[in-house]
Amino acid sequence: MRGVMRFANLQRRWLLQKELRRGIDLSEMNLPHLDGAIVGGMGEKVFRQVQKRCKQVVNCSGNADPKESFVVCLDDYAAGVMAAEHLLDCRLQNFAFYGLSHGQAMTEHRYQGFKTTIEAKGYSCIEVGLGWPTNADHSGGAHWPQLVKLLKDAQKPLGVMALDDTAAEDLAAACLAAGISVPDQVAIVGVNNDDLLCDSSWPPLSSIEADYSRAGYVAASMIERALAGEKIKAEDRAIRLPPLGVVRRQSTDILAVDDPSLAEAVRFIREHACDPCNVGDVLRKVPVGRRWLERQFVSKLGRSPHDEILRVRIEVAKRLLKQPELTIPDIAARVGASAVQNFCRTFEQAEGVTPAAYRRTVVRTI
Repeated sequence: MRGVMRFANLQRRWLLQKELRRGIDLSEMNLPHLDGAIVGGMGEKVFRQVQKRCKQVVNCSGNADPKESFVVCLDDYAAGVMAAEHLLDCRLQNFAFYGLSHGQAMTEHRYQGFKTTIEAKGYSCIEVGLGWPTNADHSGGAHWPQLVKLLKDAQKPLGVMALDDTAAEDLAAACLAAGISVPDQVAIVGVNNDDLLCDSSWPPLSSIEADYSRAGYVAASMIERALAGEKIKAEDRAIRLPPLGVVRRQSTDILAVDDPSLAEAVRFIREHACDPCNVGDVLRKVPVGRRWLERQFVSKLGRSPHDEILRVRIEVAKRLLKQPELTIPDIAARVGASAVQNFCRTFEQAEGVTPAAYRRTVVRTI
């Protein structure tokens, strides 16, 4: 809604019918025929009613069919890949996916992105076969005994991607009730970064930032193009926006290595790399020798402490580059670079392209 409003305020000629925000039955309303509609999370019956009353429809759901309407949604496969990479970065070796509903494109794409990335690293992925949220019993926790049994039987520590933040909250609550420690035994990452939901869970939930405000803006721009008579090619009828990154909270605050000093050093770097910090700062936090720290990093992570600092900064920069409102100098400052030129050179060395070129590949021009 915020994204749609941002676009509409630029046009200064849109009249918005906001009564549909709760997806009520249109047969109960005396709603006029409309030029366009932007919908999401809408049942089949209401969607068909909307189609009959609107010239153009954009569906902001990963389950939408671009043959039936325009589609603007999160790239669900990419969200699965990002969740897998996040849990792999925690050095976990056991993985599961919670919330797959067979026949729903959104959940299957997230699962496939997660599973494929995990398997490419030589690991396997358990699919927790309970589905979500199609089973009405989930709301009452009737599925928890089966869920807890699956978790207790799995090898641990276990990294779990939940379908979304609602499923992640449910999983964390089941673990809390069963005395399964999160994240020490089960690390959980969800999707959507619903900050109120993530922060009210215990422990607070890590989540993939989907940037639905941008989805609303892109959907509104597509409506405008279609109403202006622009011929939109079949391959452009569906726009899948890349996720911005992982918002790390306590539910994945784990590094599955056998030395607590190494784990503390990595945790410090991931929290403070953009302050900025250097290897000396790490050694002041973790009282170990520099040579020991270097050897442990190379042995357990395959890179030096300095390389880990740069890696974290680059990952943060990649997430920020997906936000068009931020300039390159803004991003350089946020990741702790001493100068824009140094940031651009380091980024190109790591990614093979300049920050500007990377931005062009991941941000669709509106």
